Amino acid sequence: GPGVGQGSGHWHGNPRRGSRGRPGDEFEGVLGLVAGWTMGLGRGRSTRLIVELAGVGPADRVVDVGCGPGRFLREAAERGATAVGVDPSARMRRLALRRIPAGLRSKITVVEGSAEHLPLEDGSATVAWAVASFHHWSDPEAGLAEVHRVLAPGGRLLVAERLAGRRAWFRGHALTWEAAQDLAAGVGRAGFAEVAATRHSVGRRQLVVVAGRRPAGADAA
Repeated sequence: GPGVGQGSGHWHGNPRRGSRGRPGDEFEGVLGLVAGWTMGLGRGRSTRLIVELAGVGPADRVVDVGCGPGRFLREAAERGATAVGVDPSARMRRLALRRIPAGLRSKITVVEGSAEHLPLEDGSATVAWAVASFHHWSDPEAGLAEVHRVLAPGGRLLVAERLAGRRAWFRGHALTWEAAQDLAAGVGRAGFAEVAATRHSVGRRQLVVVAGRRPAGADAA
């Protein structure tokens, strides 16, 4: 599809695990609490960008993979959608729940899980996104297969990360443009259509967004 690089086709597992070897461990403890507040602050423009790119409205059922402190859940619910946040970290889930305004609590659920193990039924979502969480996925191929499973036909996927230069110090928590092209190729292999990788300026930061759609009806392979 447009904007899709062929990529190398190779996934590299993420070694960033906590000291006890579970994906959520690195966010536990006092430093995790600080990281959680930082992750949720100062991101108003990026939050609006993702929700607008996804075209979220009242009819949507959104899954936020690696929801962290839940800013994107709240934005989806404010637009009338129902939203489920999935995160492996108990501290992140507690933080997300604490920060849900009373008026949105009926629309937002937060559950334990990971990209590779989403505790959701087949075809139960119309939108799925992973914002600044893809770099934590231990098995991207399995994660994309799970997202494909939980999306209904026609459902939309967005993966957003900070765009890193080749020598950027934060590359471990970002994607280079080449890595985004590889991800786009992997999204296509996972069965998504209309796959594209795009760059977006948000203040002084650059974001890269890889989007795709689960084919519907006659479009399905």
